[in-house]
Amino acid sequence: MRGYGSDAVYEEAIGTGRGGTSGDEQNQYAYPTTPDDVLVADFAPLVIDNAQTSRDQIVYYVVEDGDTVSEIATRFGIEANTLLWANNLSSVDYIKAGQRLEVLPVDGVKYEVKKGDTVDALAQRFKSSKEDIIAYNHLPADGSLRPGDALILPDGAMLQAPRIARPTVIAGGQPQVKVNANKYFIFPTTGRRSQGLHGYNGVDLANECGTPIYAAADGEVTSVRTTNSRARVGRAVYDGYGNHVKIMHPNGVVTLYGHLKDIYVFEGQNVRQGSMIATMGGGFEAVNGRLVRMEGAGRSTGCHLHFEVRGARNPLVGR
Repeated sequence: MRGYGSDAVYEEAIGTGRGGTSGDEQNQYAYPTTPDDVLVADFAPLVIDNAQTSRDQIVYYVVEDGDTVSEIATRFGIEANTLLWANNLSSVDYIKAGQRLEVLPVDGVKYEVKKGDTVDALAQRFKSSKEDIIAYNHLPADGSLRPGDALILPDGAMLQAPRIARPTVIAGGQPQVKVNANKYFIFPTTGRRSQGLHGYNGVDLANECGTPIYAAADGEVTSVRTTNSRARVGRAVYDGYGNHVKIMHPNGVVTLYGHLKDIYVFEGQNVRQGSMIATMGGGFEAVNGRLVRMEGAGRSTGCHLHFEVRGARNPLVGR
């Protein structure tokens, strides 16, 4: 049995039989939908696959019906981010049948040399290795470049600079910097939006407990909190967040992932965008024949992710 939930306060239906006859377990924890519920497109999470194919040239792939970015990337042995960057796409863009995609032979970034570029500067800018750039592109030993040359920067990352706007003040007196969040962050999981903006710039996404959750952008894990408490609120469950993770991103924004079941990261760890960091929790489980709230579920009425963006627009708002 599973439930889809949100942080909204709803009367628990234990033993009432609401929505069916008394004892109808299928309806005890059914999520009470509202007219505000909308579907969030199931964008394929960016799944990391380190298996490499034995090719050394760029190839082109024509999208077929049913293809997803992550499936195509896995087929060619590269990360989904590499495929997105090579085709000037973001995680919120759709691909369609007949579309022609450029597929790099290795993970990294394709770059056209401009006047004044140096290997040292490119390596620093794209987080690649100077030696790898020289070796992979068969450059002279001194790394000299010619404008117009096309390079592949192995293991490079295309970190888009956020569009900075004038800070505004939100509730609580905290400054909020407006950024182009839909380009900077990916969707951290799959599911439907079960509750709109609430809490500290948070949105809920409901799906089955155990659904993978991914880092919305590159960053450092600054907080991992777990509890075995089954309470809904209070200090023991971190004011209702339950098991949760915080990640600090290069642009100064912090994302929070709440109501987690399993956590796979630790404080101080650097994570890449699309890395699996946890699984979805917040639901109920059977213990000694009784259905009770999962450990660390916190303030939750069913399986879902509470996703906050502190210091930027939440990309799930309004979708």
